[in-house]
Amino acid sequence: MSTLNTQTPRNTPLSVKLEPTEKTALAKIAEGKKRSVHFVMREALSEYIDREQKRLDFYEDGRKALEHYRATGLHVTSAEIKTWAESLGTSNELPTPICHK
Repeated sequence: MSTLNTQTPRNTPLSVKLEPTEKTALAKIAEGKKRSVHFVMREALSEYIDREQKRLDFYEDGRKALEHYRATGLHVTSAEIKTWAESLGTSNELPTPICHK
């Protein structure tokens, strides 16, 4: 009977080819932060992944909203949103606009 290793390794090596100017800039940033180049690269990659995932989620939400609008016809006009947004933070905040046909 064979045994499969079902554990995922904690870290996986990855190679990145940088331009010499990028490598120099990265080293200066790491030095300024009193961190290793490895740490700065992981931090940058983590921030990039987070930002791109949020961007993809935003587009997916928009796609779903458009799909919902096409199926139901329910919407809020930009004028309704603008009026509501302008009321935020005032003493007379308006309720969130309600979707209508």
